[in-house]
Formats: sequence, structure tokens, C-alpha cells
Amino acid sequence: MPCTNILAGKTAIITGGTTGIGRAIALGFLRQGCDVAVNHLGLDKDRPHLESLISEAAALLQTSAASGDKVGRLTHLPGDVRDPSTGTKLVAHALSTFSASRLDICVSNAGICTFSSFLDLDTNLFTDTVRTNLDGAFYVVQ
Repeated sequence: MPCTNILAGKTAIITGGTTGIGRAIALGFLRQGCDVAVNHLGLDKDRPHLESLISEAAALLQTSAASGDKVGRLTHLPGDVRDPSTGTKLVAHALSTFSASRLDICVSNAGICTFSSFLDLDTNLFTDTVRTNLDGAFYVVQ
């Protein structure tokens, strides 16, 4: 995607922002000049994804210095979206880190997608999925 700086000066939060669609959105926003705060669970097993995202964001900054393009800054904060305070903390972290007066974009992307036959769906998996995908989205946007 060519850099148009369409998001320059904007501040965004993205839940589930270190892998998959959330990561792609984060990198796309950074390329367009948006400052981005990503949320992740902070698990040791996921650390390589976070480190890779941080490295890629740093590479974008280096490339932009040579090309003159404005790219955004990246920050991150661990937390579970099922906890109502996680969204509040993520917004506060983004605003503080980027000295922003407001949040412009909220991407509620964190989710669980474990496939199971309807009749064999484990109660705990169902509960975790609803708490993350529905409750988590509600709490973050609220």
C-alpha cells in the first residue's frame, strides 16, 4: 500500500494487534502515519509475535527517514479484553504515550476462533469465546 499519510496525526488502538488481521491493520495504519497502541495478552508464547511487530515498526521508521514519508509510532500494552478495565487502560496508555488529546480509531479485533462441532462444543470453550468475542468487544468500545 503506497504511503499517502491519510492517517497522519491520528491515534488508534487495536486489540489483538500482534498477529493476523490485527497485525496487518496495525502495520497499515503505521505506514499511513497513524500512531498505534496494540493490545495483546502478554503471554510468553506470544512474545516472538510482539518482538517481530516492534522490529517491523522500527524498520518502517528507518525507511521513512530516508524517503521523507511520515509513519506512525507503535506502543503496546498487555491485557485481557474480557477484563472491563483493559480497554480503559489501553486508551489511557495510547493518549499518554503519544501526547494525544483524543482517540481517533478503535479496532476491536481480539477474538477466539476454535472450531468445534456444535454438539461437541465444550462449555468452557463456548464461555471463553463469548467472553472474548462479545464481552471483550463491548468493554473495549465502551
